[in-house]
Amino acid sequence: MNVLLSTLFGASVTFFTAKDIIKSITPWSDKVIDMCFHPANNDAQGNLRVVYSGLSSTLDRPLCAVVNFFQNCLHDVLGAPILALLLAAFGTAMAIMAIEGSRHGFKKSLLALFPLYGLLANAVGIYAVFSFLWVPMHVFYKRSAFFKKDHWNITQAQVYGTLGAVLLGFGLPSAFFFSPWIKPDTRLEQDVLALWQGAPLFVATLIPVLVRFFQQPSEIDQVRDQAERNRRYIAQGKSALEKSYLILGILNVLVYFGSYWAVAHQGIHLWDSLVLLYRAPDNLPEVSFGDLGQILTTRTVMVDFAVLSLGFISWATFDGGLLYGLLVILGIPLIGPSAAVSFYAYYREDRVQNLTSTNPAFEKAFTPGDSSPRDFSPRDSSPVALDPIDLSPIDLSPIDLSPADISS
Repeated sequence: MNVLLSTLFGASVTFFTAKDIIKSITPWSDKVIDMCFHPANNDAQGNLRVVYSGLSSTLDRPLCAVVNFFQNCLHDVLGAPILALLLAAFGTAMAIMAIEGSRHGFKKSLLALFPLYGLLANAVGIYAVFSFLWVPMHVFYKRSAFFKKDHWNITQAQVYGTLGAVLLGFGLPSAFFFSPWIKPDTRLEQDVLALWQGAPLFVATLIPVLVRFFQQPSEIDQVRDQAERNRRYIAQGKSALEKSYLILGILNVLVYFGSYWAVAHQGIHLWDSLVLLYRAPDNLPEVSFGDLGQILTTRTVMVDFAVLSLGFISWATFDGGLLYGLLVILGIPLIGPSAAVSFYAYYREDRVQNLTSTNPAFEKAFTPGDSSPRDFSPRDSSPVALDPIDLSPIDLSPIDLSPADISS
């Protein structure tokens, strides 16, 4: 039932959101798409840059439209902090999808295709991919009877490698957008925005490299008892995952309050501005084409961020229950949706990886870097040298206990 409900919720939210975005941004997007796909010049240095890779117009023309979209939003006084919040939420969703897809039992499931979901999110919006595609899929695999407790296990190296890849491959390029070294309307800004579209591929490439980097010898390797060694590996991975979600939550809190400060510092009344921005398509003033682009792209990013927040709430609700969904809702205005769902993910590890379980299947573990359960043999299996045993016959003759002998 939860799979059906999550699918219906994701489908309805995605449909109405896509309809609203397409309708509202059309006055600006139609002209930009026409200029990018039917340019007046084919020069990379023209007024409208239409050549990026130089390999194929099929690749360069969509990049032209996407780069223009992000440039307009970045140059808006309200658009830049909202975009920062959306990118933080995007990165959080990427981290959740990557970690869940890297668990022991899900590596051969559709959840493991998180790089594909990231690329798809760049094309159609992260709100649609997370709410409509990933959440129902995760609920399906979680509820399936085939998956048992040991399927939730994950190694410490896998956790740190995945989080590091998301931070380096996605978080760092995203933060570079707001760097003072990136000047508006420059070729460098366009190159960075174009390269960012491949961030999910960068993440997927970095994960195996960083996982190998974090695969270091551990004192757990010296434990002789197999069951104890396995339990320690499970506890080590669980602890690493909890720390990673805490780090993710703290980073998102910083981004949330930093964005709020950036808006408040300029004397902008946030709530009134957001309401006016949402109603902008019905009350568009007579503005230049450039200002129109900033208004409508900022509105699109705001709607994307709001609906992705609904996706976080739906995941907490269908994964943990109505109470956890309500707790995430309460946390959103206080610390932001990305931090709220990160702290929920931290808390849920005690439920999905219950170390006090007596289920024998849960006692299995796997060596770091190995995806299959295995038995651990003792470090030294050579035979132990034993002293020879004297097996000669024992003299069992009767003992003479005559009185003469005793008296002597």
